[in-house]
Amino acid sequence: MQMGEFYRMENLFRDFIYMDTERLKSIVAQLNKGLIESTSTTVTDGDESKINAGVDFLKILKVGSESSFLWQNQATESHTMHDYLYNLAESSLNEKDLLTNIPGDFGIENISNPDKMAGNLTSTSFILVKGKTIINDFTYMQRILENFDDILKSVITGEQSADKKFEKANQTQRNKMVQERINEYNLPKDIKKALQVFLKNFYNDRVVIKNIPFVERPNFRFVGTLNKLYLRESIENIIYKYGTAPQDDWYMFAQIASIPNKTTDAVDLSFNQNDLEKGLQTVFDALRDIEKSGLSISFPEIAVTPIAIYRQ
Repeated sequence: MQMGEFYRMENLFRDFIYMDTERLKSIVAQLNKGLIESTSTTVTDGDESKINAGVDFLKILKVGSESSFLWQNQATESHTMHDYLYNLAESSLNEKDLLTNIPGDFGIENISNPDKMAGNLTSTSFILVKGKTIINDFTYMQRILENFDDILKSVITGEQSADKKFEKANQTQRNKMVQERINEYNLPKDIKKALQVFLKNFYNDRVVIKNIPFVERPNFRFVGTLNKLYLRESIENIIYKYGTAPQDDWYMFAQIASIPNKTTDAVDLSFNQNDLEKGLQTVFDALRDIEKSGLSISFPEIAVTPIAIYRQ
């Protein structure tokens, strides 16, 4: 085997970060008329006799065969079977020309031409996007804010320890040097409190992922929230290994949820409402204005439901 062929083969393997197996099952079942669940065969990790007797896990998933497999629950299924399930879902969509690759089927020229974008993407399209990824874990942010003073003090103390002047200083001088640096970065208490209240009420434990396929147009991105149950490892481990802005391009297989318009027409809901209803409606209108300012996905971002995320 030539070295070039080896690297091309190696590139076929996917390192999955996230996989929503329930949605993958739904895609496969619907595209194959539900035959995938026509019969039930149970194969567990401990059922070595059946596996040794020649049960091929790839054939178990064969659509329409008498050995079609009714999947076990998330806790007992293997990652190996899930990986094949992803391949099956993607190939099924490709066979029916229902998957849009970005970049590829959809290029940067589509962004500047609304007619082209509308023709390629709809609010239910399946997409496979390759691009720079940003991970916003709001639980992580809240934890940092709660312990911001202590974290800042530890970081600055460690940084100052490398300074020869800091080593020669007495304890009182050291404390003063550290405090001066803390004052440069520290958040006022009222701002920190306001941020904590805001995050708790509007973001809570949400993990948001953004994929940017065209770095020259960073505001055009596909944005969705992740269900932590479908992460291959903890979000803390993922951030530790790759950071919140991984250096390499990641792939996101997703279904579009909504494509916000550049402008929206206001709808008057006040007709035939009593005073109480009008008052409540005013509150909801105010909340919608807050959403537009950054709490929800707005033009030119596109809202998606992530199904699988991987490196390749």
